[in-house]
Amino acid sequence: MLSGVCYKVLYAIVRVAMFFWHPVFHVKGREHVNPAGRMMICANHAGMADPIWVIFALKLGHMPRIMAKKELLKVPVLGWFLQKIGVFGVDRGAADIQAIKTGLRCLREEQQLLVFPEGTRRKAGTDVSPKRGALMMAAKTDTPILPVYLTERRHPFSPMTCIIGEPYRLSFAGDKPSDEELKAETVRLMEKIYAMGEAQ
Repeated sequence: MLSGVCYKVLYAIVRVAMFFWHPVFHVKGREHVNPAGRMMICANHAGMADPIWVIFALKLGHMPRIMAKKELLKVPVLGWFLQKIGVFGVDRGAADIQAIKTGLRCLREEQQLLVFPEGTRRKAGTDVSPKRGALMMAAKTDTPILPVYLTERRHPFSPMTCIIGEPYRLSFAGDKPSDEELKAETVRLMEKIYAMGEAQ
């Protein structure tokens, strides 16, 4: 997990660079963020820079672990850099057991994990079926889920907004939720996230 001086320097450099892309960045609900202890951060996905905006909004003081598509980690130089700062890959087209094990280990080690349950960027007004992996990991580790909304419709120099909702824990009738229950909870999570955006 990247922290300390290296994190602060990288944070400052990237923040200045991103300022020229979206000069106005509003954050609501930062009081809901606990910088210590395990946390499953779940956000909608509308742009390539979404992980960066979430990191800016949370102000954890360190890098959360990030689950990203495995193709990114194969890009020369970029892939090496991402792995160095704590990003790990997931095969979006298959049941990636290794990625799940890595995610579970992160949470059991009291780290924060950033996941985009939709698994791909979603254009405003379109439907994407979210993946249940994030909530499955949260359920197995009794990890609080932090819903995060990022502006969907954006263009260069437009204002960006990030809304951070209240964290909550999953609750099921039985000890082990079924695939159907996890899928239903994931759909409800994404509905909650988009509702936060509609309410602003």
